[in-house]
Amino acid sequence: MMLQRISIGLAVCLALAAPVAGQSVAPLEAGVLALQAGDSEKAASIFADALRQNPRDPSLHMGSGVAAHMRGRDEEARKFLKRALELEPRYTAASSLLGEIVYEQGDVDLAIQIYEQALKYARTNMTMASRLKAWRDDAAKERRVDGPFSIAFDGPAEARLATHASAVLDAAYWRIGKGLGAYPSQPVEVIFYTLKQFRDITGAPEWAGGLFDTRIRIPVQGALATPRSFDRVLTHELAHAMIAGVAGHGVPAWLHEGLATYFEPANVPLAEQRWRASRTLIPLDALQAGFGRFDGHDAQIAYDESVVAASILMARLGTNLVLLLQDLDRGNEFSVALTRVGFKYADFEGELKRRLK
Repeated sequence: MMLQRISIGLAVCLALAAPVAGQSVAPLEAGVLALQAGDSEKAASIFADALRQNPRDPSLHMGSGVAAHMRGRDEEARKFLKRALELEPRYTAASSLLGEIVYEQGDVDLAIQIYEQALKYARTNMTMASRLKAWRDDAAKERRVDGPFSIAFDGPAEARLATHASAVLDAAYWRIGKGLGAYPSQPVEVIFYTLKQFRDITGAPEWAGGLFDTRIRIPVQGALATPRSFDRVLTHELAHAMIAGVAGHGVPAWLHEGLATYFEPANVPLAEQRWRASRTLIPLDALQAGFGRFDGHDAQIAYDESVVAASILMARLGTNLVLLLQDLDRGNEFSVALTRVGFKYADFEGELKRRLK
């Protein structure tokens, strides 16, 4: 499962956090309305114009940080959020988002520092305190590096699992890289959790067996008792990591999930059979932003449809898939990027619909 970026709903809640003294209310409201409409470019422009008039307004820096994050520009978001906190250290919403961004980028120690500082002013914020505890637990895990992988674990039992996982990851890494036509330049971080730790830190739905959100996160309860299932989940999340290594932004959830399932490797004919039996075609536009909102039944349909779609692309594009992913990363729409690699979107959509008949 691929965790999508912070939702518009959460971003708007952050921007609408408790008012800060001296904030420019009208531009803030206009910027929030743009975020609610899904127009982060317009929101960024509104906040930028307002900051030129009032550069010491922490709420406008906060809004600019949210807009930058929604556009995938996290380094820019960090600068705005840091400035908001310089102007108003008690701005808990800015600390919250900044800590999450820093954590997603892999700097656990800095994320911990940000939340520790924030909790000096928000001692009753149980959500932030819970996240801080989870991050401290992450930081305390033992770590070892095996080739392109960094594996974090607790104790001797998970150390044995880490040895098994390392072998699975190594084999899958070269197979997936060959299929994608690319290999990530940065190490892939893998973290093992108890089931409770996994649910607490990720908020993943009950049906999720693992998650990727810049790190691979896997619950390990009974993993060695059911190694085939564990290996499949681990490979699925590795595929997400490798796809993100090629295209960190712009890849729709259905393509991310479809490719990750394809590379497990999935039994595509069986998935197609289940999908056909469901008699349900979910518009791909409705599968852009992740599957976390689905229950187990609907999630299965979404995954089956997505892997069928991914198999069509793999059969047609082969290793040219990397060109499609790179074009998506540059901000092009899927239909445009697909046409640029010689596959008309209408032909792709038509083939997908034919598979359902």
